Amino acid sequence: MNAMLFTVALVPFAQVMVLGTYHFANPGRDAVKTRLRDTMSATRQEEIAELVKRLSAFRPTKIAVESQPQNAAKLNGNLAAYSAKTYELGASEIEQVGFRLAERGKINTLLPIDNQLDLDFNRLMGFMQSKEPDRAQKFGMQIQQIGEKFENWDSRFSVSALLAIHNNPTFIKQSHQFYVSLCDTTDGTDYPGADILGDWYKRNARIYGNLRKGIAKGDRVLVIYGSGHAKILRELIQDSGDLELVEASKYLPPCPVQGKELSLSN
Repeated sequence: MNAMLFTVALVPFAQVMVLGTYHFANPGRDAVKTRLRDTMSATRQEEIAELVKRLSAFRPTKIAVESQPQNAAKLNGNLAAYSAKTYELGASEIEQVGFRLAERGKINTLLPIDNQLDLDFNRLMGFMQSKEPDRAQKFGMQIQQIGEKFENWDSRFSVSALLAIHNNPTFIKQSHQFYVSLCDTTDGTDYPGADILGDWYKRNARIYGNLRKGIAKGDRVLVIYGSGHAKILRELIQDSGDLELVEASKYLPPCPVQGKELSLSN
């Protein structure tokens, strides 16, 4: 007797799309420092409007952003004022993309899911300069070269094209490898590189916890976050067992750079 095979379609609890970004307002908190074009310029504003139109096709029901939960009242007060035409957008991606998408989709509140955890790069550099001076010099050069690459891309491409780079699988992987590569900065008793990586995972696990707490069944959640976080957040969503990860690249233009130009290593 032939066995009957049944296929069960598993419906995800919710869909989540991680949109990795550079920081539009460029607050200078990242290890890599850059000078970028003015987000508020007429050209950039047109490009952001085009990006918002692209992303609106995802039809998000919730939007999560890189702001801490204790800022929720202020964040959503500003969103309400923007919707009432009494607030002018600042330069950050939270407002330029998040607020615009929320108004377009009639979403009244954003989810602030960030958790701040300082990474001790000063301790790392002190260790390198003391025990691995050649590596300290190479590390400083790598940081400078990454910054120069970001500035070059910024001068050539639209906002949507830049985000196509930041959401490219190779870029996401290499951004994470930047942290992983620090692990062998150790003398067997002090582990400044591994501690940075551990704190990076800890921060992202907390961010995911805040995100997960805000997700309800059937949601379509857009997460707007610095692209360095994308690798871990994507993995946590995929490993959740009941969330479906939606690729941001589906809503962006083709990545304008390929091959070696995507590399963040020397």
